[in-house]
This record gives sequence, C-alpha cells and structure tokens, in this order.
Amino acid sequence: MNEAIETPTEVELSAPVAETQETPAPVETEAADIETQPDVEVDDGSSRFSSLMETLGEIPDEPNSTLLESIDEKSIESLPDSVKGMFKHLISAQRAEQAKANAALEEREARLEEKYKELAEQNKVLIRNRAQLNQVLMDPKFQNMIKDAETPEEDLPDPLSQEGIEARIRKGVAQAMKQFQEPITAAANRAQQLAAYQDFVDGHPKMNEASFKADVRALMQERKDSGSPIALPDAYALVERNRLVAEQDKQTAKERIRRSESNRQVQRATMSSSPDPGDPVPKWVTEKGYNGARGNSARIMYLRDNPKALQALRAQQKSR
Repeated sequence: MNEAIETPTEVELSAPVAETQETPAPVETEAADIETQPDVEVDDGSSRFSSLMETLGEIPDEPNSTLLESIDEKSIESLPDSVKGMFKHLISAQRAEQAKANAALEEREARLEEKYKELAEQNKVLIRNRAQLNQVLMDPKFQNMIKDAETPEEDLPDPLSQEGIEARIRKGVAQAMKQFQEPITAAANRAQQLAAYQDFVDGHPKMNEASFKADVRALMQERKDSGSPIALPDAYALVERNRLVAEQDKQTAKERIRRSESNRQVQRATMSSSPDPGDPVPKWVTEKGYNGARGNSARIMYLRDNPKALQALRAQQKSR
C-alpha cells in the first residue's frame, strides 16, 4: 500500500485539531446541553419511605455480620405478624425506589450515548470540512497567487516606478495570503489523516480493542524507528496474522499436552492391566506366621528355607 495512514495519539483521538477560526458552534452547544443535563433525581429524605426509615433511628453504614449470622428462620418466625408485614412492605418500597432510580439512570445513560454519537458524527463532518478547505487552498490558481510572496527584493522592479509599486503590493498580499494558508493547511492535512484513520477504524472494529490497537501502534513505531515505516492497513494485517498464528500455536500446544496426558493414562491403564507374576511368598506366611515368626520376619525365614522362592523374588526385582 503506497500511502501510509498515521495513527493519531490518544489526545488527538479524543479531540480534533484546535483552530480558533473553525470551532463549530453546534458542537459547543451540544456539549453544553450535556453539561446541563439534570442529574438523576434521588430521594432527598422527604418521602414517606425515608421518613419511616428515619423513625427506626440511625442506620449503620455497614451491617453487623455477627448479628446477620445469628438471624435464622426461627428468628423471623418468632416475630409478630404485624412486624413481619411491616418489614415486607418496607422491603417492597425500597425495591420500588431502587427500580425507579435504576430506570432514571438508564434513561440518562441512553441520552448521553445518543449525544456522544451526535458529537462523534459532527467531529467527522468537521474533519472532512477541513480536508475540503485544504483542497481549495491547494488549488493551482490560489498557489499561483501566493508565488509572489517568494520573489526576492532584488528581482522586483524599481520601487519608485508604478510597476515596482504594484509588484510590491502583490508581494505583500501574497505574503498575507500565505500566512493565512499555512495554519489551515497544516490543520487540514492532519484532518485528512484523522479522517482516513477514522474511516479505517470504522471498517475494522478490532481497532476499537485497546490491546489490538496498542499492538498496531507499537509495530508502526518500531518500523518507523528502524527506518522502514509501515502503513496502517499493513500493520493491521500483520498484527492480525501474528495473533492468529499465536492462537494456533497456543491451541496446538494445548492439543499436544492433552494427547500426552491421554497417552500417559493409556500407558498406566495398560501397565495396571498386565498380569502380575505374583509374590513368591504365600500370603499365609505374613498373615498367619511362619515357624513362630510373623510379619516381615516370617517372610525372611520362609525365603531362607525356600531357595526357589528366594530365586524367583530376585528375578522379579531384576526385571523391574
């Protein structure tokens, strides 16, 4: 891709390029509307529910965990029916107040979201208007008009002649026009980059993910520092490919671990199912005893008196 799209910084993404002559009134008006939005109405203590709660006395900021643990079904059942009914309706009233506050918060959040979308759209329009203004200022006719600003003094006609006076007037006007153009052109060029970046983000939702965006920016900065800059679309594609490869490698590693564990389980099952050659010492030797001895002593005495059993035991030990 021939044309590189620079990624704006976080500050630049949060606000357009500042220009005193192009600050749109509608954006300020909408922002003011948001600031003047009334806060969610919260019960100020004058409602009947708040009055009843105040009658109970001071409400602790945090519940007593020991007291709550001591409350069980029997504690509630022992309360008079009138008290249980009062608590039920108090809880019901509290739920209703909370639901009302939640609904107000959701409504305000929806309004703010709508305002945000409107401001975002106006910001896009502003950026594109700046880009269009730059196209007008870069028109060949306009550029020819400001060429006189670069004319050296020694190349101008005699300042006392009519031609010299007109030439200097044209040079002064051209210089003023150039001074007017430069900040607008700089802002418009930046606006074009922002517009191209925003268009790219709109078409590539992954750029809205903080981690993915950080990887793209880091790659572009790394390439820029190394002297081989890379365009935003190319950086996006490369990061996306690297992530896909990393995910595939991670999945392959997991599959390898699962297969290895499965093989170990099969091996253990195979070993456990293999026939046991058996202990050459009969069980009754250790259970019932041998020549008055029991346990391990009986086993040793039996092997001493039975060379074939001892030989079989040694063969088993060598094969392990």
